[in-house]
Amino acid sequence: MVYGRSIAIGIGLMVIIMLLSTLIFYLSLGPCPRGSFACNNGQQCVSQRQMCDKHPDCDDGSDEHPVECGNLHGSKELFDKIVRNAIEKRQRLALVGSNGTAGELATPAGHRNQIMAMPCDIVTYPRSCQCGQGTILYCGKYARLRRWPRISAEVTYLIFIRNNMTLRENAFANFTRLQKLTLKFNNISRVPLGSFNGLPLLERLELSYNNVSQLPTGSFKDLHAVQWLFLGNNQLRQLAMENLAGMQRLEWLVLSHNRLTLHNEQLPEIPALREIYLDYNRIEYVGAETFAQLDKLHLLDLQHNRITHIHKAAFANLTAIADIRLIGNPIKELSGKMFLYNKHLDALSLAQMPLTVNAELLQHLNVSFLNLSGIHYDYIDFTALNEMPSLKYLIFDGFFYCSMVPRVLMCKPKTDGVSSFKDLLSKPALRYSTWFMATLSIVGNLMVLWGRFIYRDENVAVTMVIRNLALADILMGFYLVAIGVQDFRYRNEYHKMAREWTNSWQCLAIGTLAVSSSEVSMLILAFMSLERFLLIADPFRSHRSISVRIIFFALLCIWLTGVGLAVTPVLLLWKTGISGLHSGICFPLHIHEAFPLGWEYSAFVFLGVNLLLLLMIALLYTALLISIWRTRSATPLSLLDCEFAVRFFFIVLTDVMCWAPVIAMKIWVFFNYNVSDDMYAWLVVFILPLNSAVNPVLYTFTTPKYRNQIVLRGWKNITSRNWRGNVANTTGTTATGSSQQPEDSTTITGMKTTALTLTLSL
Repeated sequence: MVYGRSIAIGIGLMVIIMLLSTLIFYLSLGPCPRGSFACNNGQQCVSQRQMCDKHPDCDDGSDEHPVECGNLHGSKELFDKIVRNAIEKRQRLALVGSNGTAGELATPAGHRNQIMAMPCDIVTYPRSCQCGQGTILYCGKYARLRRWPRISAEVTYLIFIRNNMTLRENAFANFTRLQKLTLKFNNISRVPLGSFNGLPLLERLELSYNNVSQLPTGSFKDLHAVQWLFLGNNQLRQLAMENLAGMQRLEWLVLSHNRLTLHNEQLPEIPALREIYLDYNRIEYVGAETFAQLDKLHLLDLQHNRITHIHKAAFANLTAIADIRLIGNPIKELSGKMFLYNKHLDALSLAQMPLTVNAELLQHLNVSFLNLSGIHYDYIDFTALNEMPSLKYLIFDGFFYCSMVPRVLMCKPKTDGVSSFKDLLSKPALRYSTWFMATLSIVGNLMVLWGRFIYRDENVAVTMVIRNLALADILMGFYLVAIGVQDFRYRNEYHKMAREWTNSWQCLAIGTLAVSSSEVSMLILAFMSLERFLLIADPFRSHRSISVRIIFFALLCIWLTGVGLAVTPVLLLWKTGISGLHSGICFPLHIHEAFPLGWEYSAFVFLGVNLLLLLMIALLYTALLISIWRTRSATPLSLLDCEFAVRFFFIVLTDVMCWAPVIAMKIWVFFNYNVSDDMYAWLVVFILPLNSAVNPVLYTFTTPKYRNQIVLRGWKNITSRNWRGNVANTTGTTATGSSQQPEDSTTITGMKTTALTLTLSL
């Protein structure tokens, strides 16, 4: 088949793209498999389950340091891991006891069933519940309980989850042996006075994830043995402090996700209290007496409240405090003097606050951990940070911030997927891919420009479009060359120049160049699709040959639009006076972040402009093929039509392959799913420039005219003195021969064939 060459070229191109894409993505992955993380300078891989288990598994101990563990001075974040590890340990022991050898771990649900299958010592309980390990009773959602069932007094651990229960007075009065009580997700809205009477041995009470709006005074008066009290995710507006006063053994208090304000309230003296969680409430002010009696407190979590002011003596009596978390509060000013008496303060989290971190705040701190993520570079005094003698762990927004504090032992993040502390392009695969795509883009598009300039074309308008497409695509190659050169310049010392580079006019310029290239290229492809559709599918109402003036005006509008889309984020950056928006690769449109500064514009470009253009190209080519098939229904399908259909199928397919992953990732992050650093690197360095490298093959190298002139006739005929005559003869022969149709062909068919001839000779 004559058009078999187009099929072979298209399939070969698809295979090459898929193989290269797979190879680059594989090489861009980290050194450790999924479910593990790298430590000891990448020489050791440790399972994620071994992280923060209070046992150093990495040779450098990085699996237990506060940054990797999320600064876990407290127990709340570790609770799920502690429980999971305990379950797995018991399961291994159970399997060893039953089989003699440790078998494969079962799922937590399967293990719970295994535990519940053990002998039960509870005499009376609902058969819809599960009893196991002697005195544990579990009533899950399948129990479908609506009222309190009859349960005998042998129970020591009672679990009601996802039922529809109503508490009543003395509901647990006969459970004198009860040590743990869990009442999560039961739609409880009211706690009558005396609901928890008669529980002298109760150590853990969990009422989380209900609709409790108030607790009457005296609700916990008999709970003298309680150590853990979980009241999170309710509707509490006030908490009678008398309820806590009698709980002298209370160690862990969770009041997260409620509506507490603590206005003019003071927490009572609780000698054993170590951790209190008040995050995601409505606290606006922390007074001098609010926590004054909690002198044994180790952790205070006030994240994501509405705190605008903190009294200068608010933490003065917290002499044992080790961890204070103020993340996400609208505090604009914070003095370091309020921490003067906190000699044991080891960690302070100030992330996502409109705060200026200056010397006045830092000079009075003697912490080893600081969380400053969400605070912009320009609002941080790095000189003061470097002067903090005990500072070992820092968390920032951008990894290049760490270059300003080289003496800090551990600084996060270590990389953005593309750049690292040492190198602009962190992995060899990214460097090789950058240079490979740059070479392919520049050489391929230079050949297109050269080929289109050395011979005359009877269709000047179409030639102008192809030249502009090649010019737009070659800009992407220049962008990649600039990134490769800067990577070579900053090799092994990128951290020293990261801030200077990302704020330089050169970085802004090449970032603008990259966006201009991608947007102009997409706009030209959409324009070509529309022009071909109007010319071929509807020749009577469309112009058979578009004029040079119209083409010039259309291309001018396309370039102005593309460059405008690229320059706009730079102008917005300059107008706001904020620096450091770009990453080391200088591409100003965020792909792997959902809501960074300027995310609205990024979403507009990717999900508005580019997605619309991609759909437009696909729909136009689909409609075009349908039109051809309908026209040819009464006549044999010519080789010209077959080659047209094959080649344009691959054109649409490659456009989708190049842009769909980028758009899909942008949509993905808006649903709060993380895009890994490896995926981000693969998109930016390989997938994004791929369209610029592939376009020359699709729109020029696979066309009959270019094959005849360059591939079949050879370079000597092109450069010979008689090249003009050869080109004219070849062009005339192609057009004439290809346009011959049966005598009974309709006028529409003949006109479409002529248009197809011009299309295939692009």
